[in-house]
Amino acid sequence: MESGRETLTLRPERGQGYAALPVSTLVSLGGEVASRGEEVEVRIGDREIRFRADSAEFTVGGETHRMAFPVYTAGGVTFLPTQFFVEFLPRMGIPSVQVELATRTLRRVRTPPPRTASAAAPEVRGGPVTPAPSRPAPGRTAPPAAARRKLVVVDAGHGGVDPGALGPGGAQEKMVTLAVARQLAAILREDSTFEVRMTRDQDTLIALRDRARLANRWRGEGQPALFISIHCNANNSRAARGFETYFLSEAKTEDARRVEQMENAAQRYERDTPGRVDPLSFILHDLRQNKYLRDSNDWAAIIQDELEEVHPGPNRGVKQAGFYVLNGAFMPAVLVEIGFITNPEEEDVLTTSRHQRRIAEGLARSIRTFFRNGSGRLADSDR
Repeated sequence: MESGRETLTLRPERGQGYAALPVSTLVSLGGEVASRGEEVEVRIGDREIRFRADSAEFTVGGETHRMAFPVYTAGGVTFLPTQFFVEFLPRMGIPSVQVELATRTLRRVRTPPPRTASAAAPEVRGGPVTPAPSRPAPGRTAPPAAARRKLVVVDAGHGGVDPGALGPGGAQEKMVTLAVARQLAAILREDSTFEVRMTRDQDTLIALRDRARLANRWRGEGQPALFISIHCNANNSRAARGFETYFLSEAKTEDARRVEQMENAAQRYERDTPGRVDPLSFILHDLRQNKYLRDSNDWAAIIQDELEEVHPGPNRGVKQAGFYVLNGAFMPAVLVEIGFITNPEEEDVLTTSRHQRRIAEGLARSIRTFFRNGSGRLADSDR
């Protein structure tokens, strides 16, 4: 980390004979990525960018532009030619991005670099890219109305090439969690006091380490916020049943360690996964996380109470484990296992829209109760 800068090391692939980077690189710049068949939609800043596999063209706000090489997909991952990052991205009114292939770095800077004549928008088919509206200066206080809205980040576990756990009848965890996450987001969005964000709203893979980062970027200064990651449990024994909610801490039981290892194993689908580190070192050695842990524990207990009213399986209680997806979230964060997809009876229930709705309603009630109790607000010293 440099002063005023966040640096990402680039590792271009050359599988097609030219340098390319995974589209998930844009997530590290604050973008949101969604896959729709062969089309990939990216939202970054106030820009909507669309790519299509095997095409060198992309659109920005409906305007078409062309690169020298096409987008391609390999191993379930979509790759963009580095030309997009070097030439097009810095010219799209997102001046906080600097790309330097010579040093293999991509930097997100707080203050934009000065524009020069050589950085003028390229004359490409569809016309030049119109600069985005200027943003408020760094440090400026957010509008009071925005600060009052409570942020809820809904994370659907797994996705894309990572199916998660599989049921005996063929159900995929990634699709069940996405269905419940969409239902939860829809319910919360009916309340104008909530700002709801989803780490993914399509069948796409988002790196575990990027999910908490997205939540932190979306949260405004002093804004009350929560992060919930939705999963389905699995066990070698098909008799295992029930629901449980975790918060981030050291696993205390063999069963908690089993679930921790199962959910963290999703990293095998991610490229450029960093070397092994202690997943708890950041939180357990930072005193300001104490409040997050207490609030996460309290919220997890509320979730268990709510799900007990709607779930046919047993209440397995509140537990703790070192989940990568929760590590680093500057807000109360929980991971809820809404049932065992490996249990034939629970698999049947988890795949019905009626039960998915009931689970989502229970989770929504837990969120309202948590905020009503006055929790979830960060002190200024935590920023």
